[in-house]
Amino acid sequence: MRKTLIFTCLAVFFLARSFASTPVFKAHTNATTKHKVAATYDVRITLVHTDGSPVTGGTGLHGFWARNEATGTYYDPTDREGYEFEGLPAGTYTFGAYPGNWDGAVSKTVTLSSGDVGPDGFITVTLVYWVE
Repeated sequence: MRKTLIFTCLAVFFLARSFASTPVFKAHTNATTKHKVAATYDVRITLVHTDGSPVTGGTGLHGFWARNEATGTYYDPTDREGYEFEGLPAGTYTFGAYPGNWDGAVSKTVTLSSGDVGPDGFITVTLVYWVE
């Protein structure tokens, strides 16, 4: 009986030791190597008239928005003036403006890519401004 008890305890000890020596971090390291950091982009909105000349001065627009076409998520500008979006994840976006009483802007769909980034670090999206 004693020998059986000792052999059982040894078997349990060796079994437990074999599980303890299995690397726990193996599954964790595989998961982290598969996870990639997505690129983010900064976007600046500019306005031009229907003839292509830049809009100077104030407008009656009530701000701008960006919608990720893949997820349907809307983004608001991050700067005080309301013309810049910072940290947008890579993807295709539609940019537009909240219209005023007598004016608005034509929305535009753009795929953000590193080739479109200007020297200041922003991608410039130009919307056509209209007034009734």
